[in-house]
Amino acid sequence: MNRMCHEFMEELYAYLDGEMSAQDCEDIQQHLRECAPCRAEYERDVRLKELIRRSCACQPAPSELRQRIVTSIHTSVTVVRRQG
Repeated sequence: MNRMCHEFMEELYAYLDGEMSAQDCEDIQQHLRECAPCRAEYERDVRLKELIRRSCACQPAPSELRQRIVTSIHTSVTVVRRQG
């Protein structure tokens, strides 16, 4: 796996979730046009996200679970900021 492929794999979910800058998205899209193995990984993850979305769409998460997730996210962000 070359450096770009390794970086792609680390950023794949941020790309899938629309959490990247326009320039970063263009870089990822360019890599996908040129790299069949990464494109296959991307397509697999797109299908997986869609399957999860369809499977879970009819049942909202319990409020307690939602609160634990939000608390965990806030804790993670706080820890990262303190270390950086």
